Amino acid sequence: MNTTTAATQANVTVATIRTWCRRGVITATKQAGRWTIDPASLARRIEIGARMNRPTTRYTVTTTTDIYGRPTWSVARTDGTKAGFGGDHRINGLTFRKQEDAETAAAITEALPDAYWVRQHEVRYRSALTENYWVWRLGGGDDNDPQDVRCDVRLTSTRDTIVQHMVKAAQAHAAGTADRIRAKAERDVTAAAEAAVREAREAQIAEARQQKGPLATPRQVDYILSLLLSRRESGEGGGFFTGPTDRAGIETLSKREASSYITSLKGDY
Repeated sequence: MNTTTAATQANVTVATIRTWCRRGVITATKQAGRWTIDPASLARRIEIGARMNRPTTRYTVTTTTDIYGRPTWSVARTDGTKAGFGGDHRINGLTFRKQEDAETAAAITEALPDAYWVRQHEVRYRSALTENYWVWRLGGGDDNDPQDVRCDVRLTSTRDTIVQHMVKAAQAHAAGTADRIRAKAERDVTAAAEAAVREAREAQIAEARQQKGPLATPRQVDYILSLLLSRRESGEGGGFFTGPTDRAGIETLSKREASSYITSLKGDY
């Protein structure tokens, strides 16, 4: 990544990016007078800067009760914003039977980039010989990103370990988002162009079939191509019937035309 792209992503000037590079604030190498910046390192620096502009604590744990009057603990925003539709989707449904689980969920959510969220997930096995277990599972990211983020950490891990792994996975995933979206757009353009070519070819074949009747069989097409190759290699020519020399053209011949073409190429006349 060059300094211009990095400056755009970080919403700072190019001069600031160069200063970060010189001071080792972000990981970068200099070749031929130009800085090449590590995207993951820049993403971490952007996240650090974003945290500095956030309230000290955005998420807290509140005590509630379920419909049976049993105590539960939920993750809530300190600014009063509601979770779910119209609010912070990342904490929708983060209600737990154990206070320590809610506190861990709040700590993870606090540390994650805004596009990412976490939930508890049970890993199940089909075999009765293997015991199921629960993990914290990372999700989210840019909706246009073709690659899902995946990071599972067992519930039995320490809170610091869980937060560290989740944040690292989210940052690594976020760092490659732009490249993946761009690559997918390029693949989509290529696929659309190929589809257009196929449709045009199918229309051409259909028109030839309507005008000529049954077209050359795949076996005839392959045989003609092999005969043409042999004649090119041997330098032979002549014949009373001429025709196309590429597969696309040969495929539009009628079966009778293909048969005559084969006879001409073989010299059986």
